Amino acid sequence: MRPKRLISLLVAVCMMITMLPLSAVTAFAEDTSTEYEATIDGYEYFYKVNEGGKTVTITRFFALDVSHSHYADIPETLGDGNYTVTAIGKNAFFNCQALAKVTIPQSVTSIGDGAFQNSSLTDVTIPQGVTSIGEDAFYNCYGLTSVTIPQSVASIGKQAFRECRQLKSLTIKDAATSIGEEAFMLCESLTTLKLGEKIKTVGESAFSQCGLTSVTIPDSVTSIGDWAFSYCPSLTTLSLGENIETIGEGAFYVCPALTNVTIPKKVETIKPYTFDYDPYLDGCSHLESITLPAGLTSFQDSLDDCPADCVIYFNNDEDTAVERFGSHDVLAGHKLLCLLCNVTFDANGGNLTDKGGNLTNQAVVPVYKTEKITKDEVDKLTPTRAGYNFTGWYTTPDGKPEDGKFDVNKTEITKNTTFYARWDKVPVYHPLTVTGGIVTVKKDGQSLNIVPDVTGDKKTYSVPEGATVTVTLDKTAVPNGKVFDGWSTTLPTGQDYKTESITFTMNTMNSNVNVSAKYRDAATDHTPATAVCHPLTVTGGIVTVKNGDKDVTDTLTVTTDETTGKKTYSVPDGATVTVTLDKTLIPEGMVFDIWSTGKFSLPLGQDYKAETITFTMNTMNTMSSDVDIAAQYRDATIEDDGPGVLGTAAIIGTAAVGTAVLAYQTYQLGAEFAGKLMALPYFPSNRSALAMMLWEDAGKPMPESELLYPDVEQEEQDMDLQHAARWAMENELIPDLNDEGTAPEEMKFFPANPVSKLDVLNAWQKAQELKNN
Repeated sequence: MRPKRLISLLVAVCMMITMLPLSAVTAFAEDTSTEYEATIDGYEYFYKVNEGGKTVTITRFFALDVSHSHYADIPETLGDGNYTVTAIGKNAFFNCQALAKVTIPQSVTSIGDGAFQNSSLTDVTIPQGVTSIGEDAFYNCYGLTSVTIPQSVASIGKQAFRECRQLKSLTIKDAATSIGEEAFMLCESLTTLKLGEKIKTVGESAFSQCGLTSVTIPDSVTSIGDWAFSYCPSLTTLSLGENIETIGEGAFYVCPALTNVTIPKKVETIKPYTFDYDPYLDGCSHLESITLPAGLTSFQDSLDDCPADCVIYFNNDEDTAVERFGSHDVLAGHKLLCLLCNVTFDANGGNLTDKGGNLTNQAVVPVYKTEKITKDEVDKLTPTRAGYNFTGWYTTPDGKPEDGKFDVNKTEITKNTTFYARWDKVPVYHPLTVTGGIVTVKKDGQSLNIVPDVTGDKKTYSVPEGATVTVTLDKTAVPNGKVFDGWSTTLPTGQDYKTESITFTMNTMNSNVNVSAKYRDAATDHTPATAVCHPLTVTGGIVTVKNGDKDVTDTLTVTTDETTGKKTYSVPDGATVTVTLDKTLIPEGMVFDIWSTGKFSLPLGQDYKAETITFTMNTMNTMSSDVDIAAQYRDATIEDDGPGVLGTAAIIGTAAVGTAVLAYQTYQLGAEFAGKLMALPYFPSNRSALAMMLWEDAGKPMPESELLYPDVEQEEQDMDLQHAARWAMENELIPDLNDEGTAPEEMKFFPANPVSKLDVLNAWQKAQELKNN
């Protein structure tokens, strides 16, 4: 037969074969002598019984009904249910051009070589239980778009998915330990790849000529085969696991989008063509840097197509680089930077999220010769700490500004250095709601301007932890016909709610505070607007006020001096006042001695030494606007010096002054003056006796005024008292009890008014100072 006729005959036969229906095309089986067949749902399955006689392997497949040719639901059993299908045999579904979808039963454990090769599959589910995928198993399944390899698969055979050109995503779960040669070669649409954490080897050309854009090799991988990722034009990001020991020749050959590569620390050799170029293609032409591990001993790649400014970082010193690589020209004339030092970033009580997304306490960034640490490297570290704000990196753990804040653009790194994170505690705020008050807030001595949220007459402030809050009555907010009656509040006990101004610290004990002004009817009030009131200031005593038979103590307006503790009450005229010693305020080591009164005269017969005193508040008992009653104390070891400071001229000898009075006044006035009191001739009990003692001690000087006091006798024998009283008053040694505006000729001296020990001691000290001057 002539050759041309033979060729024509062969072409005709091929054309006839391609025109046959799917049911007329059989797969190629290894051994048909033991085959059985079963027809199920319009499909004819050929199978052989496996060793053991209970399981079978499908060897061939036919679609008897063309309407069923696009979908095959492979049965789990064959032979009237007597045999379980456990394997898809070699070439079992080879060249099934109309078959689009296959469901593989859960009983299958292996998919043989070429099992679905050249088929038109678009959808396949590989069940959990399959342990191996054979060579060419899905070779040239050009319609396949997505594949998930289950955890049960231990190995993926050579060219298993080669030329699946529509395959876009691939997930290999944590079971497969190896990927065979050319397993996914020419998967041009494959952009997404997720490798399992148990894969150890990536075979030769496994992902060559794929459309991958980003590849992360897990730490389980120890070797990458020759040309494994070659000709991947879109690959821009590459992360290599730290346990890789071998990177094959041409592994990243012609990856023009790749910019930065870090070689793992266990790799000792960079083989030829790893980053090289193809003379007809654009090689690794955008590579900006390659970081080499400290243990690298050989660099065999020429880097011919890499940019001239591509930097080679070597995690070792310059002497080692010269020793291992000879001159720097060995690296194709590229800039070689050797490690100068390491910069450690310490989270200082917080955590760092490094560039790999891992949580750590410290991160080390290498710095290379002639370079500062780069801002990108620092920005990759994300410091976090619950309840704190990160404010920068400092050279000391305290993070004080004077210790030097790290500035990536200015700080020169010339030695191993540690920088510590500085943290500022996130301020805690508490809500404060105020009605009828004016709020001031201070923190660390600074006044804070806090704008409240306003709802009706309520104002809510967000106050920082530890701030001092003062709420003062807003008198413009008092309703017509009403007067202030105290604060309604959620603050702890101990706060005086009757004062127009209250102060407290905002903290977790005082969180969510609500302060509201209370009011009462002015018509029944005793305030200056409706009644005559007198100010009464008390120190060290508990005040009770009755207006007739009614106890009006809780209705009084009270202000408190935060420094001295004095409380000033607005007491209605004619009210009965009782002041009782507050024993909780007696200083440690002291006992109560007497009541001290200023510009105030108690009725005759009142005992200043009694723990409780009672009097009527009226113009007879209030000679000025400054009524002041204060508890006085003495050392508990000192005996009381007797009951009489109110009688007629109680004479106290020098010895008595040296014991009882000396200790008392030392506590009140100071030790320096105590010794001078030893010279007191006596201890006067009223104003006339005090004036005479002071005047005589001063040498009986004459007063400037010749006016006489109308309440001092004007007989000849009493002129000394007139002179003594006038001189004492002119030199302000004794308080002036006259009302303001009293005419000089009408001024009185009040000679019989009693004087307290404190009055005597104060007057004596002033007189001594006057005499010395």
